[in-house]
Amino acid sequence: MDGTAIYFPTVVVFLAATQGMPLNAGDYALIVLLATLSSIATTPIPSSSLVLTLIIAESVGIPITGMYAVVVAIDWFIDRFRTMINVSGDLMTSKVMAKLTGITDDHVTDFAPEESAQHVMSEAGAGQHRRSKEMV
Repeated sequence: MDGTAIYFPTVVVFLAATQGMPLNAGDYALIVLLATLSSIATTPIPSSSLVLTLIIAESVGIPITGMYAVVVAIDWFIDRFRTMINVSGDLMTSKVMAKLTGITDDHVTDFAPEESAQHVMSEAGAGQHRRSKEMV
């Protein structure tokens, strides 16, 4: 689960609670389903979570009032934490999959930043040297 899939239900339940609207088990199930599906589509689109929050809230009958302005005001800050959760989850998943499958990138090694720059420069120089030999 990523940060956005956690964010949608939290915001929709917040909007319902601030308006005194009770939600039943079916509403919660629909919110979780729509949040999971919507979180897949929001990653490449900046601030799309604000629009999708409206759609999910409307799907369970929660009217959008002034409390949505509170969500809009703090969304930019919360987005940093959602991104942190997404990136750390992706990093962990890639490490687990590499361990389980044994598939690694042999050409990628762990260098210190200085060594990495020197390695890239030496590789670029070697590539140019090979191309100049092929031209002759």
